[in-house]
Amino acid sequence: MLAIDTLLNGHYRITVALDAYPDAELYRAIDQRSSLRVLITALPQPNQAAVDDVLRLARELAQVYMPGLLALRDYFAIDQVCYLVADDPGGADLERFARERGAPLPESETLAIVDRLLQVLERLHAHQPPLLLGDVRTCDFWSSPEGGLSLAPFACARHVGFEATPYRAPELYDHSVEPAPVSDIYAIGAVLYHLLTGWPPPPAHQRQAGIPLNAPRALNPQVSVLAEQLTLRALELKPANRYQRVSEMRSALETVRLMAGRPMGAMSPAEKMVAVAPAPATPAPVTPAPVAPTPATPAPLPPAPPPAAAPAGATATVAAPSRPFISTSCLLAIVGGLAVIALGVCVVVAVLVGLYMTNSSLFGWIGGAAAMSPTMPALPTPTAATAAELLQQVEAITQTAQLREDGLGAAAYSPDGQVAAVAVGAVVQLRNAETLVSQTTLNGHTGDVSALAFSPDGAILASGAQDDPVVRLWDVRNGRELAQLRGHEDWIRSLAFSPDGRLLASGSADRTVRIWDVASGQTLVVLRGHTDLLGNVAFSPNGQRLASASRDGTARLWDVASGRQIDAFRFNAPVDPQSNTPFWLTGIAFSPDGRQLAVGSINGNVYLLDAATGDVQRELRGHDGWVVIRGVAYSPDGRLLASASLDGSVRLWNPANGAERGVLRQRGLRLLGLSWNPDGKRILASSDMGGNLVVWNADTTEVIQSFQVTQGVVTGVSYGPDGSLLAASGANGAVRVHVFESGRTISLDGGAATTRYIEFISDTEVVAISEAGEIVTIDLTNRRPNEQLSGMNGFPLNLAVSPDRSLIAVGNERGEVYIWETASRQYLRRLSGLGGPIYTLAFSGNGAYLAAATNQPADAPQIAVWEMARGGNPQIVRGHNGPITSIVFHNTLLLSASSDGSLRVRDVARNNAEVLQMSLPADRGWVSSLAVTSDGNLLIAGTISGHLAFYRFSDGTLLREIDLAAGAVLAMAIAPSGSQLAVSTRDEGILLFDLTPVK
Repeated sequence: MLAIDTLLNGHYRITVALDAYPDAELYRAIDQRSSLRVLITALPQPNQAAVDDVLRLARELAQVYMPGLLALRDYFAIDQVCYLVADDPGGADLERFARERGAPLPESETLAIVDRLLQVLERLHAHQPPLLLGDVRTCDFWSSPEGGLSLAPFACARHVGFEATPYRAPELYDHSVEPAPVSDIYAIGAVLYHLLTGWPPPPAHQRQAGIPLNAPRALNPQVSVLAEQLTLRALELKPANRYQRVSEMRSALETVRLMAGRPMGAMSPAEKMVAVAPAPATPAPVTPAPVAPTPATPAPLPPAPPPAAAPAGATATVAAPSRPFISTSCLLAIVGGLAVIALGVCVVVAVLVGLYMTNSSLFGWIGGAAAMSPTMPALPTPTAATAAELLQQVEAITQTAQLREDGLGAAAYSPDGQVAAVAVGAVVQLRNAETLVSQTTLNGHTGDVSALAFSPDGAILASGAQDDPVVRLWDVRNGRELAQLRGHEDWIRSLAFSPDGRLLASGSADRTVRIWDVASGQTLVVLRGHTDLLGNVAFSPNGQRLASASRDGTARLWDVASGRQIDAFRFNAPVDPQSNTPFWLTGIAFSPDGRQLAVGSINGNVYLLDAATGDVQRELRGHDGWVVIRGVAYSPDGRLLASASLDGSVRLWNPANGAERGVLRQRGLRLLGLSWNPDGKRILASSDMGGNLVVWNADTTEVIQSFQVTQGVVTGVSYGPDGSLLAASGANGAVRVHVFESGRTISLDGGAATTRYIEFISDTEVVAISEAGEIVTIDLTNRRPNEQLSGMNGFPLNLAVSPDRSLIAVGNERGEVYIWETASRQYLRRLSGLGGPIYTLAFSGNGAYLAAATNQPADAPQIAVWEMARGGNPQIVRGHNGPITSIVFHNTLLLSASSDGSLRVRDVARNNAEVLQMSLPADRGWVSSLAVTSDGNLLIAGTISGHLAFYRFSDGTLLREIDLAAGAVLAMAIAPSGSQLAVSTRDEGILLFDLTPVK
């Protein structure tokens, strides 16, 4: 050990000797050159080659800067001892930190700490070459006076030791095994366990010898069920049973952190007259007319009553966690080559995030190329007359109505931070920036508002819209329209004011940029040169230059005064190897000092350019989806760059060195853009699919506020028993119940946002899974109080109601299904036998069978089929090679569709004999939703390519296909009368079709 006051390398004065191990020593010191406190580790090496290896790793570590990682400031070697110098946060190491608290940390604080550590780990693993922790010790984690823990970089350069530690993965006790990402995940899981319980876990080799690992809840009853499961999975002894990627564990952790919610309940019905007919009795082929009911603004809902005691024989109820998300091991859908994580709950939102590029031409159609293979003669063969009638019926199917709320669009803070402008459909709402409550509405556009920009003094708001070539200027104080700027030949895609507020630039789908004089409303200059649609536009800080991005793959710089393109600046996007054309460019922004330009692309990267030449300074990688048009912005002080993506995240970067500084995530639903608050600490973003505004703290990466503006995308539809009501469940837990006869809408708030979280149990009642993880029955007339169903262990994910409405089935993350009697609300029994989280459930038509699907593992999903009269072990059905997307019954025939492109039909009454199979080519998408008419004649399949396919169910013959031109089909339901089909789509809300047979 070095003596106190030793002067190391000429300027590091040793002040404290902290720890000593056979392979490492740790010191506190003062850097006398800067008077800063530092941590120094000494790593003795056996030879010069080992010294060189450590110094090489140190060079890589020194390039990584981000919150939660103590920066490596210096490294050197003296007499075959390597010294690494890192920032000293001034706190205690992990062991002292936990001990000084005197009790386990609160779960919320623990999860925040561990999430930051996982962000660091994710960044280290993404580095090239990857940087791995390997064998961590308590002295590798340090607290600071501000709270939290940071990781010291020393473990990445240190060899695996020989002494036992609680944080070393079991496989690393074999010194022939190299560290890997899964061994690092074990280490972080051990830290999580330590903080939640106040005790470190037993060393892995002791656990392998038989010493048990106490469940976290046994040591600290305040730990939630999901937090316990998160911890135990990270600490699995077998590497294959742990989270395999940091992103997977982070998604699971996020679900636990976001579980603070309120129970679901009915609100006062809002009378909104809508011209929507009930399911028709006779066919009425008419031109489809859009219908847009505007539901009442949801209010807080009454809490469910406390759970009653479990009935005799029922397992005691475990306290539910506060927000209903599930483990992340379920459906990870792959769309167009992009991995899509849907909130960790396998919602159909997997289709949403990944298919922002999908259109009818992307996948083609499944018609003739689909291989329909009847494998057993179990389906009836129709007569020629019946076949002709069926074809006639299918040809007569017509869209009769559309149920759609206005979509949430762009959002922007005013320069003083007092107002947030939010686009909702064709209007602009001016909201209080603190409460997000709407104060003023600006009406005038004919299309959905697509672009917003405040003048530098905040007095004027400019707006542009789709299907509208006019730019409108508004007085922010009184909401009055000031001017209409006319000249563009197509709709407005982007807007920007000059720094002095005198000029306004507008980028249009006509491929030009116009610069307007704000005072007179006159066009001063038209910038021509782009050969495809404009992305964003941005003025330089001195107002003399304008930058523009475009789908033509170029970023261009213009002289504002003359309107001439500056030839000295040139940037061309990389070529997409799939199309052999440049990647589109989207967002663009100047740094506050004007020396750098940030440009976003649909390849998910952000390019930092020299603002004078266009030379690439850095390429920032990390997003899994497009960087959006309004998705690139520097913080007011220029120290951070934020980028927003369709992958549902905002990433923060250090524009000076390209280091990632943090990731802001919500529920995986695509973002449309971002806006910095003038305080430089908050970021506002909007999600059209979620229908919500979200505000993050840029320092902590925490969500400060989430505000539901619209329902967002609808991922589930369900008819009431008499067909007069249709429940539409949103990806963010918001529900609209459409009352066909009156046209009114009942709004419910606080759903679980899983695949199927609400179903009718009578004409006026529904059962739902709430945000808080409660199973609640709700009377839509408010005559009967909400009732909570008790008796379930685990966490509820999805539910189903038997066709006669007598039984309620709810599946959990353990692969169990719990059954209640609807009339009495009494718990009946538990069904088990499925090995993973339940993705979806379905009863057979006569209620004799219940099927449940799990997508764990994703490449070998399983379906369990229970015979309700007998219970016991289920039949397990296999065969799909990708996540299951939909299961439905027709009598005893079980239909299942998968993202592997297959659709299978099995007879559960005949030992699951397969009677029909359809295989789709891999490049043509897959079936996302299934429905069968009650007479069994028609099989209807909705696809991610946005088509409806109508098949003769008896032999799989394709009778008709409809291109909805509405994005992916997310869910379908047939009215009990069989006369109406409701189809939820990604882009156009719910479409209603008349299925009435032709007489």
